[in-house]
Amino acid sequence: MTDTPNSPTPKQVWDYAVDLLKTGENAAAQNSFLHWALLLDESAQAAWLQLIPSELRSTIESILETANTILEHPNDAANTWEKLGTTWTANDRPDWAHDCFQNATQAAPNSAVAWYHLGVSHFGRDTVAEAQACFEQATKLDPNHADSHYNLGLCHQANGDDAAAQEAYETALKQEPGHRFAGNNLANRHMGRLQLDQAKAQLDSVIEQHPDHPPTRRNRAQVLLLQGDFGRGWSDFSFRFHTDTRQQYSADTLWRGEPIHDKHLLVHFEQGLGDTIMFSRFLPQLKKRCGKLTFSCQKPLASILKKSFPQLEIVTEAEAPDSFDFHLPLLNLGERLSLNSESQFYSEPYLNPDKRAVLPENGQPKVGLVWAGNPNHKSDGSRSIPWEQFKTIVKIQGVDFFNLQVGPRALDCGDELIPLQNRIADFSDTAAIINELDLVITVDTAVAHLAGALGKPTWILIAALPDWRWMMDRSDTPWYSTAKLYRASTETGWSATLAEVKNQLPRQLGLS
Repeated sequence: MTDTPNSPTPKQVWDYAVDLLKTGENAAAQNSFLHWALLLDESAQAAWLQLIPSELRSTIESILETANTILEHPNDAANTWEKLGTTWTANDRPDWAHDCFQNATQAAPNSAVAWYHLGVSHFGRDTVAEAQACFEQATKLDPNHADSHYNLGLCHQANGDDAAAQEAYETALKQEPGHRFAGNNLANRHMGRLQLDQAKAQLDSVIEQHPDHPPTRRNRAQVLLLQGDFGRGWSDFSFRFHTDTRQQYSADTLWRGEPIHDKHLLVHFEQGLGDTIMFSRFLPQLKKRCGKLTFSCQKPLASILKKSFPQLEIVTEAEAPDSFDFHLPLLNLGERLSLNSESQFYSEPYLNPDKRAVLPENGQPKVGLVWAGNPNHKSDGSRSIPWEQFKTIVKIQGVDFFNLQVGPRALDCGDELIPLQNRIADFSDTAAIINELDLVITVDTAVAHLAGALGKPTWILIAALPDWRWMMDRSDTPWYSTAKLYRASTETGWSATLAEVKNQLPRQLGLS
C-alpha cells in the first residue's frame, strides 16, 4: 500500500473504528475496520490478532478474511478503496480519502473511475497539475467518461487555458448531453463573451435534463433578467436560496401569494444594501395587500428608510419581530407582485434625506465619486476600478470633486479629492451629502442606488457583463430615471469608458 506522510497508520484507523463502535456507529465502524484490515500484510494480521480482545475476535477474523478476498481481485480492491475514500471524504478526512484513492489506482491502474476519483481529490487539494494528469489518464482509459472530461476542463480553466477548457466541457456534453456542470460552465463562458442567446440555449439544455439544478436555474435567471424577460426570470431567481443566498426564516411561513389581507407579513432584506434600496420602492404597494407589514432592513439604512416611508413599520434585523404570520425575502417582490414590465419599475424619487449637509462652497459644480465597492463581493474584481485608473476623470478644471468612498479604499485618492469620510457614519449622512451635489459618478455599488433613489443625476460605471438589473446594450435604466450607464468593454476594459466620462463631464456640468 502507499506510504505518504498523510497516510493513516493501521493503529490510527483501528483506534478510530473502536471509537465509532463505542458510540454505536456500527456501520461506520465496520468500514473503518475494513480499511484497517486492507492496510495489513499477512504477518501484520497475525501480530494484530494476538492483541484483539476476545469479544471482537470472531468479527475481526471475518473482516480480515473479507479483506484478503478483496485484495485477491484487483477490481474489487479498487472498488473498495474508492468507496472507503468517498466515505472518508464525507466524514471530513480528506488525507485518508486521498490515500484510499491512491490505493485504488495502484490496485487497478486500468480503472478510469479510480483515476477520476484521485483527480478529484488532487483538485480539492489544489494540486492542479497532478489532478490534470489523473483526468487525462482517466479519459485515455475511458474516452466516454463525461465527468473526467468536465474535471479536465476545470484544470485547464485553473491554468488559464480557456480554449482547452471549452473543448473539454464540450466533449463532456457530447458524452453526456445535458451534463449539468459542464453545461453550466460552458454557459458561463458564453456569458463572459456577452453571448447571451448561446448561454441561454446551453442552460435550457441542461435544465431540460436537470430541471431543479440550482446553479443552472440561477444562471438562467441572470440571463433572462439581463434580456428583460422578467416573468420567467423571477421564477428562476428563486433558486438563489439553494446556492449562496442565505434563507433567514423557515420555508413553512414563506408567503407564496395566498390572500393575506388580515395577516402580519414580515419582509426582510437578504442581500446587499443596494438591493434593499432598489426594492424598497415596492413596499408601499405591498402594504395594501396585507393587514400589517414590517420591514427588517440593514442598520445603516434604517434612518433614511423610516424618514422616506413613514407609513411603514421599519426595523433593523436585531429588532425584527419573532411573531408574524408570513415572511418574504425582499427580492421575492419581483415574483410576488408580478413585476414583469419596465413600466412597473419606474418611480419618482422615493428616498428623502433626514438631515442636511453643508459642503464647501467655491461656486463650482460639485461631483461626488465612488470607485470601489465591497471588496468581499464575488464580482468586486470586475465592478471596482483602481484609483490610479479612475482618477483620470478628475483632471478637469473648475469642478469640486468630493470623496464619497468609504472603508479602507477611501484613502486611495490621497489628497486629490475633498475628503468626507469623517462625516459619513451611515446612509443618512451619505444621502444628505448627495443631496447637495450636482452629479454622482460611481461604480456599481450601493451609492449608485442611493443617488438614483434620491433623484440625483447619477453616472454608473458598470462591468461589460453587468449585474442583471442593468440589462444590456443601453445607457439608461428603468430603475432610476436620472441615472446614465457607462459600460466597460470586453476588449479595452475601463480605459475607453473613463475617457468617455471625462469627455462628457464638462458638457453635463455646463462648463463647455
